[in-house]
Amino acid sequence: MRASSLMWLALTVAVGAGLFMLKYKVQGLERDLVAKQMQIQRDESAIRVLQAEWTYLNDPNRLRRLSEEHLGFRAAAPQNVTNLDALPFRGEKPPQVNASASAAPEIHAEIRTPASAASNTNRPSVLSVAFARLQRLLVPSPAGAATPPRAENTRDSNIGDLRSPVGER
Repeated sequence: MRASSLMWLALTVAVGAGLFMLKYKVQGLERDLVAKQMQIQRDESAIRVLQAEWTYLNDPNRLRRLSEEHLGFRAAAPQNVTNLDALPFRGEKPPQVNASASAAPEIHAEIRTPASAASNTNRPSVLSVAFARLQRLLVPSPAGAATPPRAENTRDSNIGDLRSPVGER
């Protein structure tokens, strides 16, 4: 046999072996693709179920009924509405409410100027109280925190600085 015939035979065997291995690799990838597509369908189905459950759980009528049943919440009544000056601050005792006086609420139409309001009480202004309450509502403190976090401590030591790009870590 000639050297060229041996070379062509070796090349044919190598190409055949390569195609054989390629065929089984493609079949494995196709199986993986089918498995991923089935997983995507299962996940999409689970997402639809969770969205339906979320819609049911957040139904306003259901939440209203449960809050009345388990928490004792009722619709706002006129005697439950007041102004900021009537609300007690921390450490103060709340005003006593006379249970027998469940008649119509009193309406006060007193208008005070800011200078007279500051001279009559040592309470902070209504604007600063409203801003503080809005800030407390929009920026909740971490769960379990006894004191509000300090302003100079802006980095969370547990998870690192999230503001830095990924490449700089």
